[in-house]
Amino acid sequence: MKKALYIHLETVFGEAHQPEDSTLQPHIPMSNGESRYYRNASGQAYLQEFDGLLAYINILDVTASNRMVIPLRILQADLHLFYLIGKDGAIQIKDMKQDVTYTISSSRGRYIYLPSGDYALHLPGGSYTIFNFYFRGSIFRNGNERPFRFLHPLIDAYRSNSPLSSCSVDFRVGSITIARLQHFVLNLRAGDLDNDKFIYEELNGLIKLSKKKIFNEYERQLGSDQEAQDIYDEMKNRISRHGQEFRIAALCDFFGKSQQYIGRIYRKKYKQSLQAGRKQLLIEHIKQQILLDDSISHVAYSCGFNSIHHFSNFFKQETGLSPSEYLGGFRKEY
Repeated sequence: MKKALYIHLETVFGEAHQPEDSTLQPHIPMSNGESRYYRNASGQAYLQEFDGLLAYINILDVTASNRMVIPLRILQADLHLFYLIGKDGAIQIKDMKQDVTYTISSSRGRYIYLPSGDYALHLPGGSYTIFNFYFRGSIFRNGNERPFRFLHPLIDAYRSNSPLSSCSVDFRVGSITIARLQHFVLNLRAGDLDNDKFIYEELNGLIKLSKKKIFNEYERQLGSDQEAQDIYDEMKNRISRHGQEFRIAALCDFFGKSQQYIGRIYRKKYKQSLQAGRKQLLIEHIKQQILLDDSISHVAYSCGFNSIHHFSNFFKQETGLSPSEYLGGFRKEY
């Protein structure tokens, strides 16, 4: 991925020193990344970077005796995820053009959409580990962003190439998140064809984990009609793509919840089980396909059935009509 975030540590610390000279040990060591070390009378900074196809990763460790302002330059718009690991207060990222400031508190994370421009990283005196990666917003496509409501405004801004920065709510960074970040960066492999797949899987897992944390902190008390709607929409979307081959277990993987939990939320809103909802949506999908395609055999196979006989029996059992009878009745009406 093209490097887009430049952290101008040299304007604060002067020229970089050899990483081997560092007395500042990275809180989260990175494998196979590029490292730069800076120091002066005011403090030290250790920057680790890794360039992946889908994401660019930065880990910045800083110790500062006094307040410090580090210039940042963004060359292209991306979605950024920042984690602040440590106990020494909060940091701020200031958009110089909008005169807007985004705060990231200790042991918290936040997504920020940053268009091209000049920014400033404000650090109070103390020790900080700032884990940042920015990634292509195009990983959200074909409606797969629906469960991540907290990201919708940022994704919309990215897609429209908005000139205005924006941020999500923040969320807690605990031991599970830190363990995942450590696993992520310790297993990076430059020049390995499987590395980009690994980065995508880890990025996907971190986004899902942040969704879970945001839900637990901000939304759990709702109960939640919107969550049930998300489950319905995702089930409908998958049935339209996979037909009867769709399995409920895929929802559990997608939402990171147990089938018991998803079923309870779904039943509360729709007054039916997940299996009943699946069957109802599948029948609706089949009916639509029959009306769009006169070939019953083509509809059967496109809807994931391995035989026309199985397809016809299923449809008649659920509707009381064979597929041909359903199509014939529709033609008589119109």
